[in-house]
Amino acid sequence: MCLALGAAGAACPAGCRTQPGRSTGIGALRFTDFGAHADFVVRWREREQTSKTTTSETRSEETIYEESVSLETKGYVYHPNLLEFALGGVFGLVQEDFTDIIDGRRRHDTNTGDLLEFDVDARMFKRKSYPMTVFAHRRRGLVPRPFLPSLETTTTNLGFTWQYVSKKTPSSFQFSHTDAKLTPLFVTGRTDEEGRQKNTELRFETAYHFSDHHVLSLTYEHETVEEEPFELDYDADEITLTHRLEFGSRHQHDLRSELHYLNQRGTIDIERARWRQDLRLKHSDTLQSLFQLELLDRTRGNRFSNVPDVEERSLLLSGSLRHQLYQSLTSQLRMYVREQEFEPDLKITRWGGEANFNYRKINRWGVLYANYGFRAERNDHRGESRTTEVVDESRTFQDPDPIRLNNRNAHVGSIFITAEDRVTIYQRGRDFVVRTFGNVVEIERVPTGHIADGETVLIDYLFNLGGSFELDTIAHNFGIRQDFDFGLTPYYRFEWQDQSITPTRATGAIAEDITAHVVGVEYRDAPLRLFAEYEDHDSTINPFVSSRLGASYTHRFKSGAETSLHTRWTDTSHVAPVERDIRLLTLEGRYRHRIGQNLTVESSVLYRNGEDSVSRDTEGIDASLAVEWSVRQTDVRMSLEYSDFEDEFTENDSCTLFVHVRRRIWQP
Repeated sequence: MCLALGAAGAACPAGCRTQPGRSTGIGALRFTDFGAHADFVVRWREREQTSKTTTSETRSEETIYEESVSLETKGYVYHPNLLEFALGGVFGLVQEDFTDIIDGRRRHDTNTGDLLEFDVDARMFKRKSYPMTVFAHRRRGLVPRPFLPSLETTTTNLGFTWQYVSKKTPSSFQFSHTDAKLTPLFVTGRTDEEGRQKNTELRFETAYHFSDHHVLSLTYEHETVEEEPFELDYDADEITLTHRLEFGSRHQHDLRSELHYLNQRGTIDIERARWRQDLRLKHSDTLQSLFQLELLDRTRGNRFSNVPDVEERSLLLSGSLRHQLYQSLTSQLRMYVREQEFEPDLKITRWGGEANFNYRKINRWGVLYANYGFRAERNDHRGESRTTEVVDESRTFQDPDPIRLNNRNAHVGSIFITAEDRVTIYQRGRDFVVRTFGNVVEIERVPTGHIADGETVLIDYLFNLGGSFELDTIAHNFGIRQDFDFGLTPYYRFEWQDQSITPTRATGAIAEDITAHVVGVEYRDAPLRLFAEYEDHDSTINPFVSSRLGASYTHRFKSGAETSLHTRWTDTSHVAPVERDIRLLTLEGRYRHRIGQNLTVESSVLYRNGEDSVSRDTEGIDASLAVEWSVRQTDVRMSLEYSDFEDEFTENDSCTLFVHVRRRIWQP
């Protein structure tokens, strides 16, 4: 393992070139590899924001210098199988300079500090049945933020892992503690405060193998989370007991039982007990069935939500049958019923069934794919209306389409969005906007915010649940696609949904009827891909018509250079509840060329143009150029980035320069 311990955000282009097998030491302590580097890093960034509606203008500039020495070594004590270690450290100085000018008022701040990073990894008894690993790491990074000062991160992580290697009773014990400090180079307001995240995790796993087909396992987890300035603080204990039995003449059947308990205390209180039974039967090579039983008792509370705790008990019964006809047709039938009771007086019963068929046929022109699905469901609500909470609903943003929350009647002010790491918190207005259509809530990402196109986020929110009504749903979906051997793929998709509600003016529920058609064609020929798609989505809540075009091209030259071009155009027209036209054009190009063994050049350009008749029009360009050069014992990386983005109200542009020089100052 080669530890690349340069300055934060820097890589080791040439690797750690030390001579393997060279060892030195005194007595029982042996060092096998050494390396030392000197690093010099310069980061410079300038940003400017100009208002189109007022005379307001903001300009900021930040410069960071880092000078450091990094050392790394590997070795062992007595013998590599007793204690093997890898050590590394970075020692240096950091100088930061930040200036901003807001409407003619100038503010300036400087800071000088020490740079300290380390990596300590030790593995003991690695060939025994009880190996153990101990680690301690510290990393420092700098995160650029659009039109805000960069965020300095210092993350310290320490812990250990112990294992008991046994065929009969394998076990492991893990502990880790992470402390992350988030410091803006210059505090620009109350929303840009210093942050701190602490996380302690402890996990114990063990199992007893009665045989290869009969296993009993136990998992215990403890977690402590503290986050500032968002005041998130809780402790959680979680226990899971699982039993798995494979039976039958060929052990083709499977019975899995799980008992789970969670007790979380703090900002978010959760107490959950769950018992689940899964029985999978393989009747033949073509016919299988699955039966599931789940009992759940859960209490949820949030001290920030200002609503009573949610107490829920539920029962789920489901059964499915899956049949495979040769290699062409897969059929699946599922029936289910779920009953939920919420204190003090709300009962929800859902029951229904669904059938799905997937067909695949090789023909003289290529391959034909077809699918059909049917679903029928009754949703029966009895009792009082009340507010409940959703935690960590996972959704993915894809420009320019917004995402819809899975539950209706959501409280807009309660929406809380984080990244999948549950650490990065996104802000409404800066990173996303919220719109409502009837009782449906849609969320759109802001292009200049911190949420990236294609990123998956986690959403918490409150919504109204309850009232007395019956909601019946009948739904069909159908799709067909032909993949021709010469690269052409035409396709068609159809969706139809009919909902009826009783009484027709039920509180907290709106029926939605849908008739949607999607027709498209795609063409692929080695480096070239073209597609065109048209969608007519008729809905009683949010009807729209959308056209989509796209193309991409990749090519590798004989010289070794690589290039890629991508473009996408979308035109969407909404007719209700308000008329709205959205158009988005994106163009992207990338180029990489390795010249000889020592020089690499990379460049990229991204252009985005969006038009919105209700919201704001946007236009932006982002370009970068990077050069990596290695000569003898020196590696140099330089990059220049430029971005310009404007909407109806402001124009923003920024320029960033990064220079990193690394010199190998010692090796055997």
